[in-house]
Amino acid sequence: MKIIDLHNDYLTELNDKQVFDYLKNNQRYLHLLCSPIWTTELENPINFIEKTKKYLKKINVLENNFICIEDMCFFDDNKKENILDIRPLYCGLCWNYENKFCGGAYSEASLTQKGKLLVKFLEKNNILVDCAHMNEKSFFNLASITTKPMFCSHTGFKSVVCDNRNLSDEQIKQIVKSNGLIGFYFVGKYISKNKVKMLDIVKNIEHFVTLYGCDNLAIGSDFYGTTDLAKNLCNYSHISNLIDMLKKSGFSKIEIEKIFKLNAMSFLKNFTG
Repeated sequence: MKIIDLHNDYLTELNDKQVFDYLKNNQRYLHLLCSPIWTTELENPINFIEKTKKYLKKINVLENNFICIEDMCFFDDNKKENILDIRPLYCGLCWNYENKFCGGAYSEASLTQKGKLLVKFLEKNNILVDCAHMNEKSFFNLASITTKPMFCSHTGFKSVVCDNRNLSDEQIKQIVKSNGLIGFYFVGKYISKNKVKMLDIVKNIEHFVTLYGCDNLAIGSDFYGTTDLAKNLCNYSHISNLIDMLKKSGFSKIEIEKIFKLNAMSFLKNFTG
């Protein structure tokens, strides 16, 4: 089964030749890939994003491959046309810390007036707002004004591992209530209190499905955003191992298909054209 991955940071970490090889070698595993560019430490994010988009179009290796933006810290009104030309699938307003738009996971700030205007601009242009790195205050500020289902590209569950990068039960309920989507990541320290194993990933997924069902859960691996991975789940060739373990744990074929592909396919169809 080809899967959908809502978050893989390879574009920020690899050079052009490596990107080509990576996509070529992994296209057999992927139905759709969200390819975010982490802008927090880039000197000229717009140039980097535009260059990368042109390169992806040129090589045309994976058909359903969508540029996304992680941290809109560089954005101002003068860059609206750039964003519309780039046409990212989703944008995260911040990374882990506070910026002029909102509070990140490890800060106390709220969604600002500039943040509200940015949300309005993105939604008007059918670009998803990714709440993955927001703190709870900014998250619920967003929930109070958004006109779209809530979306979180890559996260874990605070009731399993208590870290501010993970979603609380109240946040998860809000996303489910909005018919939104949550991408579950494989980052060890956020999903296990000990050295992460594949069984920990299964237990996290079981935890979510037991409480909320399987209609709002997807995969946002965070590959290339971390090296803290289970040794037998660190690339796409290993996904079949996870699927086999989920089957042994009692997950049905349709539940697995929903989590790894169908939920994201249904959710994203209104944003991917």
